[in-house]
Amino acid sequence: MPRSTFILPLLLVMSLGSCDGPASHEYDFVDVPQPAPAKIPEPPRPVESGASSEADADGCGRATGRNAKGECEQLHTRELAYVQQVQLPAGRFVMGDIPQSYAAEIGRHDPRERWAGQPPRYAEAPAFWIDLHEVTREAYAKCVAAGQCTEASCPDGRDPVDKYSEDAARLVPQTCVTHEQAARFCEAHEGRLPTEIEWEYAARGPDARLFPWGNDMRDEYTAMLMPISATPGDISYFGIRGMGTSALEWIAEPYQVDAGLQSFLPGPFRRADGPLLRAESTRAPRFVMKGGKAGARRDMGPADPRVGFRCVADLGPGEEPLTVPAEPPAIPLMRAAGSSLAVFGGVVEAVDRREAEAFCDVLRVEFEGQVHEDWRLPTLVEVQSIAQVFRGPGPFWAADGAIVQRGGGKLGPDEPWEQDEAEPSDALVARCVHDAG
Repeated sequence: MPRSTFILPLLLVMSLGSCDGPASHEYDFVDVPQPAPAKIPEPPRPVESGASSEADADGCGRATGRNAKGECEQLHTRELAYVQQVQLPAGRFVMGDIPQSYAAEIGRHDPRERWAGQPPRYAEAPAFWIDLHEVTREAYAKCVAAGQCTEASCPDGRDPVDKYSEDAARLVPQTCVTHEQAARFCEAHEGRLPTEIEWEYAARGPDARLFPWGNDMRDEYTAMLMPISATPGDISYFGIRGMGTSALEWIAEPYQVDAGLQSFLPGPFRRADGPLLRAESTRAPRFVMKGGKAGARRDMGPADPRVGFRCVADLGPGEEPLTVPAEPPAIPLMRAAGSSLAVFGGVVEAVDRREAEAFCDVLRVEFEGQVHEDWRLPTLVEVQSIAQVFRGPGPFWAADGAIVQRGGGKLGPDEPWEQDEAEPSDALVARCVHDAG
């Protein structure tokens, strides 16, 4: 198997347009932002093949995977015509995002998902090959010249890198391509676009980091496209580059609502005439895109000057899969709230009253070896008693109507919860509780 060293230049520019502000990424319970954990050190600089940086006593480190014999070896790399690829080991990781707050008032007038990455949950990633950095404009131009790709075209007709020199512009991630164009480039190079699980795993690894480089927001990362050779800070757990900065990136899957909640829902709860699905029926089909916070997810329709892509590939015949030599942190999916209640770690967005009740009815959570069912909406009095856990400001559906923190949650969990006026058809958010014991 061909191998090489991590020798390509790095990319660094933030694409945080719709991301939340800084928050903890220590999943020690449900979804309450905690004080930041011990800072994750910068990933190692490129190393020579066979070396293992920050290795443990067994020779296992972030740049390694465990083979079938249980031995750790350096991650495999290979050179393609347009990029270097890294073979990532299979592994279990924490997928998902924690929003800073649940401010849901705007949903009454514009029903849609705004925290589509939540709740944090476990996911399994296969072993696969992934591009070390995004597909550059130079690589895409060569594909066009070969007749295998079609010309990129920005919707507004303006080149997003018109201020760069020709040499710098060719190393900028290729944006202004549709999802179809991005997928075609990957197919032409015997690959495909990554799934959301593959992309997020490559970005954050098994240690549940908030951004690909760690847990700290970095003010020096500006929201613009830059060449992949710009700055050496945006390196993920596995050494993959540019996943938190510069271009957002196309993902293979079409955008689906409630994707983060699906593993907890054995049955449907939304109605076709409910507020979200009714609004979705008027929107054009779109695909998932990722970038910035590793666990966040967004949707995008046509070509966009902010959205680029990278490719992945399945392992070929004779290529032995490795497994990651690290386990993810614990992420309790429900949290005790006093002595009598437990709160589910996720919320459901843009639901009317009937859908909120139906969501709790079908919710099923496996936690600590037990299956927890019989979820329900809380009462106002219950939320007032568990305010430190429940999180706001809402408005939320409750068993006795709608409830909200009038001050917009500016005082945090100590801000009082009050009854709110709402019609049964209003699009609010909902969180379920479970009677303990």
